[in-house]
Amino acid sequence: MSASSPPRRPAALLFLAAAAVLSACGGSGAGADTPAPQPVPPRPNLALALPGVLPVKLRSEGDTWVVLAEKPHGFMDETIMERRLRISDANGADAHEWTPPAGWTLVDFALHPQREISAVLSNGVTLRLVRLDSQGRQLAMQDFRDQNLAQDPYFGRPGEVRDRAAMAPLKTRDAVRIAPSGEHLGLALRSGGNGVVAYRFDYTGGRFAQRWRTLVEPGIYLDGIRPRSGSYDPFEGSDNHWKLVMDMDARGRMAVGVLVSSRSDLAFAHRQTFDEPLPAGFADGVLLTVLDERGMRSRALAIDNRDKSEVHALKWAGETLLVAGRVRTTRASDGSGWDGYVARTDGAAALRSYRLVDVDRGDAILDLMPLDGNAVLLAGASGYTQNPDGESVSETSAPLLARLDTGTGATTRIALPAGPRGNQVRGLAAYRARWLAAGMQNVPGTHSADSDPRLLVTDGWLREVEPAR
Repeated sequence: MSASSPPRRPAALLFLAAAAVLSACGGSGAGADTPAPQPVPPRPNLALALPGVLPVKLRSEGDTWVVLAEKPHGFMDETIMERRLRISDANGADAHEWTPPAGWTLVDFALHPQREISAVLSNGVTLRLVRLDSQGRQLAMQDFRDQNLAQDPYFGRPGEVRDRAAMAPLKTRDAVRIAPSGEHLGLALRSGGNGVVAYRFDYTGGRFAQRWRTLVEPGIYLDGIRPRSGSYDPFEGSDNHWKLVMDMDARGRMAVGVLVSSRSDLAFAHRQTFDEPLPAGFADGVLLTVLDERGMRSRALAIDNRDKSEVHALKWAGETLLVAGRVRTTRASDGSGWDGYVARTDGAAALRSYRLVDVDRGDAILDLMPLDGNAVLLAGASGYTQNPDGESVSETSAPLLARLDTGTGATTRIALPAGPRGNQVRGLAAYRARWLAAGMQNVPGTHSADSDPRLLVTDGWLREVEPAR
C-alpha cells in the first residue's frame, strides 16, 4: 500500500455506516414519517338486484357464481320457459350473460370445478348440450338424441302421448336435469313417453361422449292439470309431477328423485318393470334411485308423503341424500295446511329421518344445502295460505331461510329482509366462507294478475348471508 492511498475500512463498518445514513434520511426503514399500516376493511357482503326475473337455480365454485334466471310466465298448456344464465366475475359482480339460440329453451346448467359451465337446451324433441367458459363464451355445442326411448316400457293406452321418441314430454320442457361429476356430466330426463332415463357423459377434447344409459322409471300417462281459473303458479305445482330432481357426487354416483302421485300409475308401473315391492298403499311421495359410477341402478326407495305433495330439491350429503319439497298435511279451513318436508336417506337403502317444517301457516322447501353433522340449511317460503282443495296460493308469503337439525327436528329461522308482496328463497350455495342465497320478492299469487297482466312480474335478488353460529 502506498503512502498516498487512504486506509481501507472493514466491510462490516461500511455496511453499518450506510445503514446509519439511510436511517437518518428516512430511507426504507420505519422512521417517524412512515405511515402505520392500515387495517384492510372487511369486504362488504354481496347484494345484487335481478329486476324482472326469478332465480331458478344457483351454483358457486370458488369466487364464481352462476344463476339460472327466468322471466315469470302464466299458466301454459305447453310450458316453454324464457331463461338465461347470469355469470359473475372474480369480484362477484354480475358481469356476463348467456342466452340460448333462437328456437331453443335453456333448461338447466352445471358448474364444474374448473369453472366451466355445461348447459342443456331443449326444443321439445331434441336436446342440445353446450359447454361455456367461465365468462359465458361457447366452447362446444352438440345435439343429443336417444333412439332407444321409443322402445322403453310404457304403461298406458296408445295415443295418450305425442311422441315416445321425443326428448321431452309434451306438457313441459322443464323436464331434464344435469349435474357435474368433476369436469364430466350427468343427465336425467323425462321422455316424450313420460319415462325417466339417466345418462353419463365424459367431456374431453371439446366433445360430450355418452358413457352409459340407464332406465330409471318406465313411461306412464300423466295428466296435464291446471286450475280452472288463475294466472300464475307460485311454486309450479301444476307441473311438478312432470319434473324430476337429480344430483351427482364426487365419485360419480347419481341420485334421481321422481314424484309419485295418486293421479298417476307410476307405483304400479314401477313394480311391473323392476319387480320391486313398494309399501302397501304408497300413492303420494318420491321414488329415489341411486346409480353407481357404471350406471347400475339400485333398488328404489319409497319416501311416503301420504298426501298430495311436490319434490323440489335433492342433494348428496356425504353418504346420505337429502330430499325436500312441500306436502299437504291438513285441509285446514284457513288455508294453512301445507308444510315443508326434508327426508334424509342412506343412499337408496333406507330412510334415516323425515321431518316436517312448519314455521308459519303454509311452508315450502325449494332448495337446501348440507352443513356439518345433521344440520341442513333450508330455503323456501313461509306464511302463505292456499285453497285447501285447489291450487290457488295467496300472494302473501315471507322468505324462509332456516337451519334444520335432521336428527332432532329443531328448526332455527334466519332473518331476511322481505318485500311487500310474495317472497321466496330459491337457491343456496357456499361462497367465500359465507352463504349465498338467491330469491325473489314481489311474487304474484295465483289470482294477482287475473285482471291486469302487468302484475305478473317479480324481482329477483342475490345476497350473501353470514353463517348462523
